[in-house]
Amino acid sequence: MGDFRTYTMEERATYLAPSCERCGQHRHVVWEKVEGTDGYKPRDAGCSNEACTA
Repeated sequence: MGDFRTYTMEERATYLAPSCERCGQHRHVVWEKVEGTDGYKPRDAGCSNEACTA
């Protein structure tokens, strides 16, 4: 999620979040609206595995 690419609403539906380096599960993504555009950028919100602290 380190790139600065923006995604449309349609692209958000097919976005595959990166995997956690510790446990391999996908990470949570929070979408932030890019002002002045109709695009969104993903923000990492941590690992989806509640037992993982990464």
